[in-house]
Amino acid sequence: MSTSGLIRNKILVLGRRGAGKLSIIKQLLSITNHSIDSFNTEDKNHSGIKIPWNINTKYYNAKVDFWIDETLHKDHVNKEVIQGYENEENGIGKVVDAILFIFKKDELGTFDDIKVFLPFIQQYDPAITLAIGTGKNAHDINDDSYEDWCLENGFEYVDMEATKKENIDERIGIERILEALQSNMWEGLTRVSQTVSKSSNIDDDDCHGEFIEALSQAKSRVDEEPESLSSQLHDHNSAPFDDNDAEFFGDVLPSQQEIESMYSQIFCDFDDEDGLDKIFVRLNNLREKSKSLSDEERRKLAASVACSFGMHMKD
Repeated sequence: MSTSGLIRNKILVLGRRGAGKLSIIKQLLSITNHSIDSFNTEDKNHSGIKIPWNINTKYYNAKVDFWIDETLHKDHVNKEVIQGYENEENGIGKVVDAILFIFKKDELGTFDDIKVFLPFIQQYDPAITLAIGTGKNAHDINDDSYEDWCLENGFEYVDMEATKKENIDERIGIERILEALQSNMWEGLTRVSQTVSKSSNIDDDDCHGEFIEALSQAKSRVDEEPESLSSQLHDHNSAPFDDNDAEFFGDVLPSQQEIESMYSQIFCDFDDEDGLDKIFVRLNNLREKSKSLSDEERRKLAASVACSFGMHMKD
């Protein structure tokens, strides 16, 4: 696998032979109108296969690659392969920004494979880490054991056999995998020029995407110029964004007072024992609130949230 360019735009797909790695990729390509027919995937051994994918969303276009590798070699996890992943000279960790680990829910051993890869994953900290369970549960295994481990180790558990719960708006299965990959801000992406709309008559999917994109745009601004932002946050005559952001945010940049108000709302009891849990609840509530807002208001809300995090990091 070549790592030339060192752009973090690779999706590493891990799992045992027969776990469903290629099936997941085919489904993702199918629902995004891509074809896998031109790739030689008939060989039972899928290790080393590279499949390009163009992610085209309302907000950006990005060229990424699926890299497939099998976790089991000759009936055991090959530690030399894992050491190769961890070796900085190979550059693999520097280009992988998503891990899709596929396992069979009725075979607990297939789930244990990912634990050996944890040092590599923690070393390079990819933006997306999903543990994807395929097939039916065994009689003596339930999803709680998988979910608990994922929660403790920074993974999101995706059950491919899950069904939507009544009155709960959520994406599950392949739709959730696609949503996670499309929400990432891939290196090398090309932004799609957007015309700010004053209409709030759009569906929930668009609202979610608008809020995520605006939050990502604002967060990038915080990350790129933290020192400049810090000084601006203490200058009541200066907004924390410049003219370069006007094309995306239009005339909806948050004021200093609005940023400080958002900061107080989110972090008011951060030091409490359950402070972090409260923050996550508030962020989810803000995302739900964004669904009823216009495009301009949604961008302004997201920018305020991102800047409040900038303030918190400087405290």
